[in-house]
Amino acid sequence: MSELEPPEPVGNRNAAEAVTWQVRVAAAWTWRLLLLGFGLYVLARIFGRVELVAMSFVLSLFLVAILHPLERRLHALIPKPSSLSAAITLLIGIAVLGGIGYFVVWQISTHSDQLNTQITDFVDKTEHWLKTGPLHVKSKDLDNLTTKVTDALKNHQGTLISGAIQTVRTVVEALTAFLLILLSTFFLLRDGSEVWDWVVRLFPRAAHRRLDHAGRVGWHTFGGYMRGQLIIALFHGITISIVLVIMRVPLAAALGVLIFLGSFVPLVGLTVTGALAVAVSLLEHGVTAAVVVAIAIIVLVQVEGHVLQPLVMSRSVEVHPLAIALAVITGTTLAGIVGALLAVPFVAFVNSTVHALRGTPPNPPAGEDFPLVDETENEPDDEDDQVPPTR
Repeated sequence: MSELEPPEPVGNRNAAEAVTWQVRVAAAWTWRLLLLGFGLYVLARIFGRVELVAMSFVLSLFLVAILHPLERRLHALIPKPSSLSAAITLLIGIAVLGGIGYFVVWQISTHSDQLNTQITDFVDKTEHWLKTGPLHVKSKDLDNLTTKVTDALKNHQGTLISGAIQTVRTVVEALTAFLLILLSTFFLLRDGSEVWDWVVRLFPRAAHRRLDHAGRVGWHTFGGYMRGQLIIALFHGITISIVLVIMRVPLAAALGVLIFLGSFVPLVGLTVTGALAVAVSLLEHGVTAAVVVAIAIIVLVQVEGHVLQPLVMSRSVEVHPLAIALAVITGTTLAGIVGALLAVPFVAFVNSTVHALRGTPPNPPAGEDFPLVDETENEPDDEDDQVPPTR
């Protein structure tokens, strides 16, 4: 015992030195992550307050990402005024979207009587099967269920009226959002470079070049995703329309358009809209046609996941299928259909932007001139690193 060193007095110990390095790193990460989480929470609350404006602007970015290459080509043909090429591009986009909407409404109105007849027959057959099938449901039980549904509708007329008022309010908000989307899309097509220049100049001057590069990479990824998803959606819509026409299913073209729109939500959208096509096939031609359409939907989902996504998206988007699935589910949980639509491009944009910020800015992606900063203020040392303006 005499050979052992005496213990150090308690008063001379430093509490900070007693904490291991691993615990210090964990604590540093923890308070920083908590601070980031609080910042995201504040941003989410602000976003909720101005949801109409924010969502309209985000949706206009979607349109700009798709229409931007067309606007660049028109601007090359019509250099001045720049408003003309932007206006023509916007009118083309409105004409295409309006034509799609009109076609869907026309198809549904044309086949509405036939579809109502099929639904009525399906309900009658289902009721007959419930009575005579293995369940042997009594007619009295079905009548009681029908009576309860009717009574519920009568007892909640006030709720239905308030719901109608809410619907009117929603229509007004939708019209406001539509006008805001058109306005934002036009000005982003015309003055997108100036808008991005203003955003970059909000940050310190030393960060301008790196932020400009990250914005270019992020915009390149976002635009590539939207245009790639457009190609995939067209493939799905045309393929399913052909299958439905072969099976002589009514509303084949309209269902194809709905599948085209639903395919903008990766993996999940095709499944949901495909289920509607299967239901219509079941009503019109029975189980055999429904099984054929269901098999076609399953094959297309597999083709999208294993062929189209890697082939079409590989050059611009590098997001793992698991990340896509988690992003879609999270977006749907937080913001419904709109969240599902925005989730994957948001993840792709953040992924590419973060990688660009962590790396040394090389030359920006060619052909993606939406994010553009006036480099004369940055005064780069190497003239080869300077980005020439595209306009």
